[in-house]
Amino acid sequence: MLVATMAVVGTLIGSVSAGAFTLLNTSNQVEATVNQSSNEFLRTQRQQIYSEFLTAANEVCTTASSVSVAFDHFDGPVLSGVTLEILGPLPRQNIVLGSKFAAVELIGSEAVVESARRMVVEYLAGAETIGWLSTDFAADDVVSADALSTRQQQFADHFQSGKGAQEDFLAAVRGELGIPGHGDRP
Repeated sequence: MLVATMAVVGTLIGSVSAGAFTLLNTSNQVEATVNQSSNEFLRTQRQQIYSEFLTAANEVCTTASSVSVAFDHFDGPVLSGVTLEILGPLPRQNIVLGSKFAAVELIGSEAVVESARRMVVEYLAGAETIGWLSTDFAADDVVSADALSTRQQQFADHFQSGKGAQEDFLAAVRGELGIPGHGDRP
């Protein structure tokens, strides 16, 4: 009888131990799956937010490029009219860029946020430079060659700095998301 009781107790202890081990193992697997799912969700959200931010930045750059082309092809009152027409969508584009940056700031790593901030600051400063030029044209149809040259150079400098920050942003995003760079592809 004692042997039978010990066998039953041994079987019961073995079953409880196996059940506890199975429960612990299943719990660890569920936790790993939840963590993986959470990380994948965060990665997907970051990709979407970064993509929307880059789209907004590219719209500002496209408008800026159009203004730059206008500087090269027009002068005097014609330049004034062309730049005012081209600049029409820029205020809305700047607002969208700012709102998309706010989303990047909420979800991005420090390197991503810092490069995005530099990009926004430079693009907005370039847009402000063009705004000054438009104000100059509105006040007087003839803007001195020196003033025009100075504003054009300021504009170009800001947008060139913004493009450099955009390259830094892309590198930071690739690093954060584990995306290989252009030269790293097989």
